[in-house]
Amino acid sequence: MLSFPSDTILLKQIQNGNFDAVGVLISKYERLLQTIIRNEVFNPEAAYDVYSETCLAIIRRFRHKGVTDIEAVNKWLKQVARSKCREHWRDEEKRRELTEFAQEKHAADLEQEFLKGRRQNEIFEVIDKMSSIYKMVVELWFEGWTSVEIGEKLGIPESTVKSRKRVIIRKVREHFGVSLLQE
Repeated sequence: MLSFPSDTILLKQIQNGNFDAVGVLISKYERLLQTIIRNEVFNPEAAYDVYSETCLAIIRRFRHKGVTDIEAVNKWLKQVARSKCREHWRDEEKRRELTEFAQEKHAADLEQEFLKGRRQNEIFEVIDKMSSIYKMVVELWFEGWTSVEIGEKLGIPESTVKSRKRVIIRKVREHFGVSLLQE
């Protein structure tokens, strides 16, 4: 097991401009920080990202503000880790809200483009004439699946899903001779 210098010695080294001591300090508390983060962020990939952000915050703090107001390193490092965990969950909530908004917008766009009351049956007739690779995409698309989800479900790249969507839209527009958005 590694033996680390005391927190006091490390802080003194950092204060004297030895920023290698920051790395030693982070190494000394690595397991503690990772444990805190893993207990608050359950996804291993996200926990790794939060740990990285925690380390960067520690390094930036020492480079810009020094060590003068840090009394208990252990307590301060725990606060930094927990703060980064809270930031992660705030960011996750924002991502979830944006995803929901995008899905709602996507569904509304689909409805506007494809489900125009009197033309709905004609649209499905056009789609029925297309090959099954397009029909599978349309079915999932109408159910509100994203391009990424459709690709995963069908075992094809997202770019292929988007390409098929463009072909579907183009065929329907060609059938009507106008853009569906012009009505």
